[in-house]
Amino acid sequence: MTVGIIGLGIMGGAYAQNLLKSGETVIGADLSQNARAALEEAGGQAYETPGEWIAECELIVLALATPHALASVCENLAGLLQPGQIVIETGTFALADKEAARSVLQKSGAVLLDCPVSGTGSQAKEADLVMMASGPAESVEAARPLLDKFTRLVMNVGDFGNGTKLKFVANHAVAVHNAAAAETLNYADALGLDRELVYQLLSKGAGQSRMSDLRMPLMINGSYDPPTASLLMFDKDLKIIGGDIEAKEVFAPLFEASRALYDSAIRELPERLDTASVFEVYRAKRAK
Repeated sequence: MTVGIIGLGIMGGAYAQNLLKSGETVIGADLSQNARAALEEAGGQAYETPGEWIAECELIVLALATPHALASVCENLAGLLQPGQIVIETGTFALADKEAARSVLQKSGAVLLDCPVSGTGSQAKEADLVMMASGPAESVEAARPLLDKFTRLVMNVGDFGNGTKLKFVANHAVAVHNAAAAETLNYADALGLDRELVYQLLSKGAGQSRMSDLRMPLMINGSYDPPTASLLMFDKDLKIIGGDIEAKEVFAPLFEASRALYDSAIRELPERLDTASVFEVYRAKRAK
């Protein structure tokens, strides 16, 4: 089968690699020459922008970084898609942006599914992602055989938009757990404990969390570049979630405390670094 992927960055590039390994044909589009070259080296076809080749695709996957890119790409796709084609939107955006994209694509008769994923860039490389697929159930099930090739689990979560709502909840948890891992490691340093011993305990004990498992090794080694998820990208996500929490008047003190740490990190550190670099905020305060 042929899958089109629009956006070949950390996540979209990983989707493409896993689909190619599974024997599928992948055609991709990205403004980055390096991203296009990586896809072609892996055996795919690459273009700068979507074109008539979109009609050949049984599935189109969007892995875009900004609401502007989503709106622009969907305006372009609306003139290229065929009735009944399924488009999977995997990004983290405000629900209003996703609904606007759906309205644009409906002009062509195509079906847009809201399908954000939970997982880091390193998890995406291993197809270790959980996808929260929302929209018409029959379209989710039609796409599932291909989605299974670059995810660990596809959850059919109901009406369009439920995927985004669940992604907000997932990233709320990621923000808090990543900050907790940094705070725990900072406390362990103050106690003079061996970092690897601390990591071993937390990975096996009652305090275990997936974020600690994934990010504490990066904190221990200061390995923040290349990122599995950058401060810049996560800052965008936190602003969206924070705005939604505020609009719904949800009491969320742990999220607000964590968000203040990320705000410090993005002010004080290069925005390209991994979100694990929030640990450096703790280290800087200990050094004072």
